[in-house]
Amino acid sequence: MRKSVIQLFGGNLFSKFLGLGREVLTAALFGTGQAIGSYRVAQVGTLVPVNFFTSDSLNSAFVPQYKLLKAVSQESAQTLFWSLAILFGSLSALLSVGLWLLAEPWVGLLAPGLDAGTSGLATDMLRIMSFGVPFYIISALLIFLGMANDDFVPMAARPSIQNIGLIAGAILAFSLKNAVFLAWGFTSSYVAFSAWVVVREWRSGLLCWPEKWVWPRVKEVLSSFWRTLLPLLFLPVMLQGNIAVERSVASLLGLAAVSSIDYAKFVSETLILLVSVPLAFVGLGSWSELSHDEMNEQLSKLSFPVLLISIPVSSFLIVNSYTVVEAAYSRGAFDMASVNVTANILLGIAIGLWAQVLGYVLIKALNAQRRNGAVLRIMAVALLANAACNLVLYPHLGAITLGLGNAAYGLVLLGGTLTALGLWRDVLERGWILAVAAIGYLLLNYVLPRPESVWRELSMAIAVAMIYWTLWVVLVPHIRKAVVDVVAPKLRKTA
Repeated sequence: MRKSVIQLFGGNLFSKFLGLGREVLTAALFGTGQAIGSYRVAQVGTLVPVNFFTSDSLNSAFVPQYKLLKAVSQESAQTLFWSLAILFGSLSALLSVGLWLLAEPWVGLLAPGLDAGTSGLATDMLRIMSFGVPFYIISALLIFLGMANDDFVPMAARPSIQNIGLIAGAILAFSLKNAVFLAWGFTSSYVAFSAWVVVREWRSGLLCWPEKWVWPRVKEVLSSFWRTLLPLLFLPVMLQGNIAVERSVASLLGLAAVSSIDYAKFVSETLILLVSVPLAFVGLGSWSELSHDEMNEQLSKLSFPVLLISIPVSSFLIVNSYTVVEAAYSRGAFDMASVNVTANILLGIAIGLWAQVLGYVLIKALNAQRRNGAVLRIMAVALLANAACNLVLYPHLGAITLGLGNAAYGLVLLGGTLTALGLWRDVLERGWILAVAAIGYLLLNYVLPRPESVWRELSMAIAVAMIYWTLWVVLVPHIRKAVVDVVAPKLRKTA
């Protein structure tokens, strides 16, 4: 498990460096103006229906079910994969055509606040991106197949390949003064990635066709998969509906908010990608083979190190959201108005980011144990909290509402998963000291002076955070032991 986590972490870290270059480049070239706003709407318009086939709920059902079938018969496991490949391939072709034909009304529904020129450009981009839909969906299924066979390289490589395509598209769009190349960057990256992953998994033998392709076996494996998936069936609907609400509210707040939310989420989701995703997806396979008590024992030990990373980062972003956004994006077309909107959103997200990081891992633990009914209930309440926060508060609080909605989602997600797993006591007994430390950090930053230079301010903020949290690790045995257990387990007796 450790090797797979490191593999995913390394791939995600590299992709984040590429992603940072991509976001800094697009911010400098396009700011929060028409071109990037249109692209963000087109991207959401493409991914909302696509994610019905590639969402976390699907891989959370496929991976444990494939492993269960494989333990009995490799033939049954491969029958499940190929049955879904044929089904998804057919549906993705229909979806591609549907997006092309219905691009204009779909954009109008997603972003009712856009002007005619921006809406028209988003429509053109959406039609270009619709060509990439079959490649996106099939490559996602191939990633699930790799995960079920303990191969996480395709999953780790996908965001890097996507970022390379998007960077190339941004450069071409700016150089040729034609924004539609942003959309071609998305489509071309998934054509290239799907070709690579097909060749890789063919060579590794994962794409072997079942020796006996008979309807009774197809019916049997699809029925068992359906029973696993059924409790999660409405989850993609809720997830994508929530995204649609979020984008609609952003368009009503103004064009800058449409793209600012993605700039803010790039910062916050870095923590989720580097910490939550490797642990969650590697655990999805390994936890499915453990009893409930054995899994909870592992989760109890895992929760404190995750909080020890996520709480300091969340606290840092709460205090320094404006500084981080200004340092990362404030150049070229990204003016101070864009900084303010993006920083407000990031501030709101940061309030609940720590909870979302741990909640993401725990929801995958419930998936691994096939407690998908509990997952559906928790996610429904969390997403409802996000949507309600956006719809009720945006007329009163402005752009920060988009971030607070995400914070509400994270807090409800964590509370629900801790309740379902019975881990409240374990997490509170170990985590209360971090809450005290976080409050102290926030109070300390309230009285510290702020340099006028953004880079001096950022450097000072990083130095203060590192010194402050290092002192807590060194001086508090409880925290020190948790760090030693993760970094150097063999030294735990001397900690």
